Amino acid sequence: MNPLEMDPSEYSGLYALEESMWWFVGMRRLVDDLLRGLHQPEMRCLDAGCGAGYNALHLAQRYLWQVFACDYSSDALKFSAHRGVPRLCAADVACLPYADASFDCVTCFDVLVMFGPERIGGALAEFRRVLRPEGLLVTRVAAMEWLRGRHSELNAEARRYTLPELCGHLEQAGFTVERATYANALLTPLAFLKRRVLEPLRLMQPGSDVRPVAPWLDRSLLAAMALEQKMLRMGWKPPVGSSTIVLSRKNGNYGKNGSNGTYNSHNSHDSHSSHNSL
Repeated sequence: MNPLEMDPSEYSGLYALEESMWWFVGMRRLVDDLLRGLHQPEMRCLDAGCGAGYNALHLAQRYLWQVFACDYSSDALKFSAHRGVPRLCAADVACLPYADASFDCVTCFDVLVMFGPERIGGALAEFRRVLRPEGLLVTRVAAMEWLRGRHSELNAEARRYTLPELCGHLEQAGFTVERATYANALLTPLAFLKRRVLEPLRLMQPGSDVRPVAPWLDRSLLAAMALEQKMLRMGWKPPVGSSTIVLSRKNGNYGKNGSNGTYNSHNSHDSHSSHNSL
């Protein structure tokens, strides 16, 4: 089954803004914190669902990784090629054309939201297959169904996952969650106001969140994310956020002794607290 696809207009926005727009800059900084102490030069990395390609270049330049990139969308591949991303491949992340145990790390940013609960396991199984023993998987997804809006439609979101939900799917697929957090938590009330109040009342034009904003507003929003980054470093565990970021590792004991790594949770707060924050 082919994955859902983003609206083609979203890729032009990504190409124009993902290098400098506050949201993308702030999220890259959070992922960099997440990877602190766990990365080494010359690792082979697959950026699964590379979009317009900037994240693949960032990973190669910052960490000196050999990065491979794939995407199902011809629009994504066109923009990635224009950006100069090497080793591009057209592929569905749930059916990867790579050999078993090919990569030390797989990154997947804002792609798994296109896979509902009944389909996400197929993509995660493929990530596990192409990872080497104890390989790293870095996933980021949109969070909280109550933050759904027009942006969700344009980005083909089948499901916005809570942190316990995503961790549960990862552990059921044979990964051990090492670090996990909600992200963009401080600005979540603004996202709710925009998508569930202002847009439905037509007080703000419904549309994608990937669009230019005034320079002063971009700086202010990035400052809020920088503050959140400092709070996460101090051990803050936000109870909600507009995204979730999880670093997990391929579990070598998956399937042994009848264990499938099931993630048990009685409530979202307790399950979130059981993992390290950034």
